[in-house]
Amino acid sequence: MAESPVALLVVLRFIHVLAAALWVGGGIVVLAARAAPNLTPLAGLSSAVLGRTVGRLVGTGFAVFVVTGVLLTFNRLAEQTIDAAYVAVLVSKTLLALAMFRLAVPGRRPAEPRAAISDRRPWWQSRTALIVGLGLAIYLLSLILNEMAELSFRSVG
Repeated sequence: MAESPVALLVVLRFIHVLAAALWVGGGIVVLAARAAPNLTPLAGLSSAVLGRTVGRLVGTGFAVFVVTGVLLTFNRLAEQTIDAAYVAVLVSKTLLALAMFRLAVPGRRPAEPRAAISDRRPWWQSRTALIVGLGLAIYLLSLILNEMAELSFRSVG
């Protein structure tokens, strides 16, 4: 895949980043709605409707992340300039993504019964907040990976 056309890689990266933006952005919208539930524009929006909508985004985002992430990972690992430090950060990013997806599986029941009543907990203690935090950490690791790849490309050239 190292010989892949640049246009294909750009499209894959665009779709991957778009899925990340929808995923994390959707989580931020949910957190905003929970933090200020009495906002007039959100008054007609029930938590059930919001949950189903975000659930669809999660399902679609998961499929997009898996497909594009695997393709982009194999492409990057095929590069001759990638070192062990890059692989270590990539493994960390992958493990965080798996943890984030595991938390976001629709219909998954919390281990603690009190945690199921999410409206009673502050928004920053919710599962959604943890998912958004993991998503932001993954985004940070992506930026670090891009910088590491750029540095390795410059050192070769």
